[in-house]
Amino acid sequence: GLKQELFHRHKEAQQCCRPHNLPLLRAAQQREMEAVEQRIREEQRMMDEKIVLELDQKVIDQQSTLEKAGVSGFYITTNPQELTLQMNLLELIRKLQQKESESEKAFP
Repeated sequence: GLKQELFHRHKEAQQCCRPHNLPLLRAAQQREMEAVEQRIREEQRMMDEKIVLELDQKVIDQQSTLEKAGVSGFYITTNPQELTLQMNLLELIRKLQQKESESEKAFP
């Protein structure tokens, strides 16, 4: 939205600009657009980092909860291999639960 607004402002300014000032105006507008794009990239990077930190915290919370519940194989770790193992265990638990649910529906 910010880039779109800036583009429209630039277009209006160019239409009102005298021909001999147009190269200066375009150069200034180019610098302004580059600054806005840099700001957008930086804000996106910060947002991405925030999301990753929040996801990491959710993983830690989940590991802690499952460890306290006594689920075998779960403890707080950041080791990628251990995380993959835990994800596979969760998927297995989910599939077993799904099969159990299907069996209950088939044989009430």
